[in-house]
Amino acid sequence: MKNECKIKLKGEISWQPSITMGLYIRNCRYYFKKQIKGKVYYKALNLKKGQEKFISARISQVEEEILAEHYGIPYDKQEQILFPDYVKKYLKSKTHKRSLDRDEQRLKKIAALWEDLPLQAIGKPHIQRLEKHLFSGKLRPTTVNRYLELVRHLFNLAIEDGYVYENPARFYQPFVEDGERRALSREELVRVLSAAKEIQENPLSPNQGIIYDLVTFALNTGMRLSEIFNLKKSYIREDVVYYPILETKHRRRMKSKVSKVKLICLNSFAMDIVRRSKGKGEYVFPIKWRDSGTILHIVRKIRKLSGVEDFTFHQLRHTASTVLSSQVSLATAKQVLGHADIKTTLKYTHPEIEEQKKGVAKIGEYFSDLQGKA
Repeated sequence: MKNECKIKLKGEISWQPSITMGLYIRNCRYYFKKQIKGKVYYKALNLKKGQEKFISARISQVEEEILAEHYGIPYDKQEQILFPDYVKKYLKSKTHKRSLDRDEQRLKKIAALWEDLPLQAIGKPHIQRLEKHLFSGKLRPTTVNRYLELVRHLFNLAIEDGYVYENPARFYQPFVEDGERRALSREELVRVLSAAKEIQENPLSPNQGIIYDLVTFALNTGMRLSEIFNLKKSYIREDVVYYPILETKHRRRMKSKVSKVKLICLNSFAMDIVRRSKGKGEYVFPIKWRDSGTILHIVRKIRKLSGVEDFTFHQLRHTASTVLSSQVSLATAKQVLGHADIKTTLKYTHPEIEEQKKGVAKIGEYFSDLQGKA
């Protein structure tokens, strides 16, 4: 046959001598032949030249189909789809996610590694290869965990859609993460602010030109980075921000278009930043890509200049919460930070050692007074 070559994968199978099989190329496409007791089956592998590394996994699937067909066993044939194509379907179904841009960036990196690998051909070795690849890029264990969580979620949806039967990431053991939440000390905060100011005064990019304003705004409002990025001018009336709940961290949980708003009071420092902001259009801050990853390299630069090696932008929210809780009641802090549960506010509150010493000193004074009366 023209443009056809036959590759004998195996001869007679010892445990079942009535079965033979072979691999063919026709018009640069791979086909599989299997003969069982004289009956011959031809199946397209849906692979082309250049995708030879996927042949083994694909043959296993096709063999299952053939055996089920020959012996009359019920078999739910899966629709074949390449990983990059399913990524598009996954992202389309997750348009409500705040982290959609970040998920898309991460999935593009994964797709570049797995190339045009069929979704059904991805197994445990590919997950291990992905982990090794991510660490070679000097990513932290926490970030690697986020990548694999994303892969796990994607395959769970693929199972629901009927493309695969098992999740290749189901056995993946995530790395232990440092769950310690902490606020910046006064000394650390001074260094972080100095570093951010130095970067803003000598910017190498538009985002560097506003980083000190972003840091200061976060400290004075306790707002999340995503909230600051997506803060619209229309939300501000005098010195209060009326932030729609749909635009916050938990917007995916809301059923109605806009259920309620979150009130955020702006002090004089925050208002000054808003007034001098050069944001054009509807947003307060002039940021092209409103995703946390856009300032990741600036955060790393702040770590280097300040010497606070574990600095993250979210620490500013913890710091604001800690300062706020030391000045007002926890109930007030809960409202300012927009927490639904006061237990969350407690998690964000990290008194410095000096404040703790003052607290136990007051306890000593109280009991000392009681002991004097005993």
